[in-house]
Amino acid sequence: MRELNLRQVVFLCLLVALLPVACATSNVLGVNYQLPARPSDPIARGVVIAFEDARKDSAFLSPSAREELEGFTNVYALTVSKPGRSGELRGAYTLGPLFMEILRYRLEDAGLKVLPAGAAADAQFKFVLKEFRMDFGDRKWSATVAYEARLLKNEALLSQQTVNGSAERVMWMKQADAEKVIGELVSDTINQMDLAALFKQAGF
Repeated sequence: MRELNLRQVVFLCLLVALLPVACATSNVLGVNYQLPARPSDPIARGVVIAFEDARKDSAFLSPSAREELEGFTNVYALTVSKPGRSGELRGAYTLGPLFMEILRYRLEDAGLKVLPAGAAADAQFKFVLKEFRMDFGDRKWSATVAYEARLLKNEALLSQQTVNGSAERVMWMKQADAEKVIGELVSDTINQMDLAALFKQAGF
């Protein structure tokens, strides 16, 4: 009986010691972007990426979500994973650069050459963010994203696609579950983009 009580005391001490770590939140949220399988027919074109924030509400976190993730400074740590491989940390970004970097990996993995701004390219790939929002309620994280992918040449619209997505997850650990929702949602919606159809519609 004495040995059992000792084990219980040790377990409780460890639990108390680890609890603040488990419950602590960081000022940076992790986003794990998982690339899709590479296409069989690469798109051999050069593009320049542009980002437009067209959200009606620029706040990513709802008031209730911000209470759970207090201290968040609107900075995201991006990890990129290829199919069957572990992720690699690529850097920390604010919202616009985050999506620009994710798109660069997505486009280059499809065979496209991403050129610097101002370079002569076959087209401009413009990503228009319509919605990006995370909420918390009833012990669940929920997130939504909506965007338009556009191809333009000399400011003329050649083709476009609209993608919407949502995800939710019951909260067990604040930040870990929030990051899981964000990573899955961003991966699913960015990978829904049919790049072959977008370029075919544009006449490439």
